[in-house]
Amino acid sequence: MFRFSNWYFLILIPPIIYIFFKKQKKSTLKFSSVELLKSHGFKNNPIYKLGRYLTALSCVLLIMALARPQLSQNIIPASHRGIDIALILDVSGSMLSVDFEPNRLEVARQTMEDFIEKRSYDRISLIVFAGTAYTRVPLTLDHNIVKESLEDVNTESVDRDGTAIGTAISVGLNRLKKSDSPSKVIILVTDGDNNAGTINPDMASSLAKELGIRVYPIGVGTDKTIMPTQVLGQTVYQEYDGGINEDLLKKIADTTDGKYYRVKDTKTLVQVFADIDKLEKTDFDEDNFRQYTEIAYMLIFIALVLLAAGIFLDKYYFIHIP
Repeated sequence: MFRFSNWYFLILIPPIIYIFFKKQKKSTLKFSSVELLKSHGFKNNPIYKLGRYLTALSCVLLIMALARPQLSQNIIPASHRGIDIALILDVSGSMLSVDFEPNRLEVARQTMEDFIEKRSYDRISLIVFAGTAYTRVPLTLDHNIVKESLEDVNTESVDRDGTAIGTAISVGLNRLKKSDSPSKVIILVTDGDNNAGTINPDMASSLAKELGIRVYPIGVGTDKTIMPTQVLGQTVYQEYDGGINEDLLKKIADTTDGKYYRVKDTKTLVQVFADIDKLEKTDFDEDNFRQYTEIAYMLIFIALVLLAAGIFLDKYYFIHIP
């Protein structure tokens, strides 16, 4: 679909055409006769008027640019009900385990970024935790800020080691409890058991249920945690058994009407976020807002090129006949 947003400027086009092509009654210089030149076709040959034609065309294009020509791209929902999502990421030291390539934290971070890309109309908050938890980004529709903050996350983002799952959920609830969104969810990515913080995960999940907030816990990691360490300048890998308290994460999910996922490889983690993306869909009421692309800048560029060419041909290249 094509339209002119400021169409009333188009009424200037006929006067411009008239001014450029009306007949000149008087010549600039007086000659007794120019019949000899006319007989050789200098004045009547259309090519000698090319510069004037180009100048006139450039003026028409500039007027069209003032009228703001726009090309329809797609229809965007004007009325929709977005979902408020709190992304909670475990940044404890064990998230550097290399049972994922390159490690658990990097895979979780990249997968979260891809998930954010798909949630165009939802407000998203980013929370990180280890021995304590804090909000890095409050609820926002500016997903670039969330992704930029997520890229800077590392195991030093929280200065207290440990895994405070209850505290992390509580911080997420504080982000969501005042929201008027019809749907509010927490996505919790962790590889450990609750061993820090002052808030019990059971208490936090019960409060989430009262607030109508669903929690999707994701347990990341294989059955062994593999940590790289430096010994005499060489990298040595140490293995540790277990780490994830699946019973606790399942209980959190059941209490809040969410769903628990266990992830042992990168592909599964990607699939989990795709599954959550399908479960938590934004509702659209009506498609009635059309997005347009401005093409005035392209017309201005073309007009300036034609204007320069027209002036050159008309004033400097062709001989003027009075």
